[in-house]
Amino acid sequence: MMAYLIYAILVIIVFLLNLNGFLRGAKKLQIDVVLRSIIIGTLIVSFLTTGWKYGIIAVGIALVSIRFTRPIAARAASKLLSVPKGKSDKYIGLPPKALEKISKRLDIVLPSNPNHFDEVFQSADSAEDALFDYCESQPAVKTVMEDFQVSRKDLKEIYSKLIAAGAGQWSCGHWVPASALAYPESLKYVLSRRGSDIEETSFNLIMYFEHGSFGIGI
Repeated sequence: MMAYLIYAILVIIVFLLNLNGFLRGAKKLQIDVVLRSIIIGTLIVSFLTTGWKYGIIAVGIALVSIRFTRPIAARAASKLLSVPKGKSDKYIGLPPKALEKISKRLDIVLPSNPNHFDEVFQSADSAEDALFDYCESQPAVKTVMEDFQVSRKDLKEIYSKLIAAGAGQWSCGHWVPASALAYPESLKYVLSRRGSDIEETSFNLIMYFEHGSFGIGI
């Protein structure tokens, strides 16, 4: 009985850990540390109170829960972040695995050693090429590109402008400037607003990937 209680606690805490990762707030890091500490403590308790076999099962449940509670946590975060709160049911879900991997590569962090800048920028360029390859491989996205007569070069320019305008951030599992180009609805929105306020466009894209609407209450 104790083992099952521990398993349930682990699933709940892992879910909260994933949920915290999708939310905004100044105390995200502190909350993350607390939740991770609780998970580690719960695993230790499992080994001490139920034996090593159940302890190993607990570790497995924690690892599996990280993956399987993530989509649920993303949708829950979308609900919590929605305006008005809790009334959005338009969240598009997490990005496909291929796009998610590319997005993680695009979220670059400059190293403290300037000698490694070139290496980081080369990696970023490679990730951008992978993003544009992905976009061109999606029939619906390719159709939007053809309808608006935009090229790969245009996508690169738009991506850079979105980054400069503040869209270079994560929103409910999406690296916004990448997903903006990789989904037909968001790409159509971006292209239809060429020449408009790019900062407003960036904000609306963040809202779109957060709760499914381009802007507040739209």
